[in-house]
Amino acid sequence: MNPLALDLNEQLSKSNPEIADMLSDLGKLMYYPKGILSQSAEAKSTKYNATIGMATHKHGKMYANTLNDVFTKLEPDEIFPYAPPQGIESLRDLWQQKMLKENPDLTATDMTRPILTNALTHGLSLVADMFVDSGDTILLPTHNWGNYKLVYSTRHSAEIDTYDIFDEDGHFTTEHLISSLENYKKDKVMLILNYPNNPTGYTPTKDEVKVIVEAIKSLAERGTNVIALVDDAYYGLFYEDVYTQSLFTALTNLHMDNVLPIRLDGATKEFFAWGLRVGFISFGVSNETTKQVLEAKVKGLIRSNISSGPMPSQSAVKYVLENADTFNKEIQQNIDTLQARYEVTKSVVYDKQYTSYWQAYDFNSGYFMALKVNNVDPEQLRLHLINEYSIGIIALNSTDIRIAFSCIEKEDIPHVFDSIAKAIADLQK
Repeated sequence: MNPLALDLNEQLSKSNPEIADMLSDLGKLMYYPKGILSQSAEAKSTKYNATIGMATHKHGKMYANTLNDVFTKLEPDEIFPYAPPQGIESLRDLWQQKMLKENPDLTATDMTRPILTNALTHGLSLVADMFVDSGDTILLPTHNWGNYKLVYSTRHSAEIDTYDIFDEDGHFTTEHLISSLENYKKDKVMLILNYPNNPTGYTPTKDEVKVIVEAIKSLAERGTNVIALVDDAYYGLFYEDVYTQSLFTALTNLHMDNVLPIRLDGATKEFFAWGLRVGFISFGVSNETTKQVLEAKVKGLIRSNISSGPMPSQSAVKYVLENADTFNKEIQQNIDTLQARYEVTKSVVYDKQYTSYWQAYDFNSGYFMALKVNNVDPEQLRLHLINEYSIGIIALNSTDIRIAFSCIEKEDIPHVFDSIAKAIADLQK
């Protein structure tokens, strides 16, 4: 049991033992992780808050004007009724059209129509409910989003196995994934493939994707049932020459009965609409009966959980997809702003003056980048930066920190990283 859960249980046993005895097994296991959200809360008052998974500028959150104005355009029937559990039907079709346009190697025949989720975390939970039993193995990169463990390990008692996606010099590698799959012995596995990766901001190249897909194919050919869950939360935020289609597309095109590609994506990051909570789940299958069964089961899970997602936000996303010309230009302006910040970040973190303070992990996309800091404790560094430099960063583990350049103005990026170097130097003394 997680130490945080143990502590909560002890507190409840002292304050109200009767309620402590009422907890279910899952209730006893549940805790609120001391991770990104709690660290972000502690950094809320800093001048340079590079902790949160949103994109900001000096005037507030980035957004698209078309989406900001949308609620003056909607009819009452697009706001107040219940939405169906699977989502507004026309929105499902519009999102699929978007997917197919962005993934020219994907066809509608080879996938289910997207089903609405209450953003991506709800999708992760639906996949867990549908496919994960106690003791099943979830294979993750060492650098991963902490909420995966809460969803799959704490809630569903799955076993989490990890592999490195960076070598000792901080460069992306597929070597350890290949080794993990070659040595895998069980008859079922779930792979979570999250690119652009949170927390490191890396997306594989076309050649690297070929290697990843071939390794998964090889495992399936040996008889293992593979659930390939593609978390595309940051899809589209690409700043270099990378594989710009979804890994879902490459995996679906394997056309193997024992490889089930599942895609989770949504408006959250792609549309700079974090609070709307509009996500989608799609399955890479071509058999019509299989499509119908999977949709019915997901609808049943949604009905028995949240009943249905919010109608106003679904209608808002539908509206901007129907008015895509103006909206897409606004979104591209935001992406261009992030790319400019990325380019400054890349020029700064690899400056030779900082080699004694950190080693950067490869990054080329998304909101974030990560550093392996030299000879200091990341948690001590995080607190020191808050208290002495008014800078918020995320301590990832015993060696690494995450910086969200999506939340720092381009002209402030050199100052932020120089301050991080000074803070490291303070603690190295």
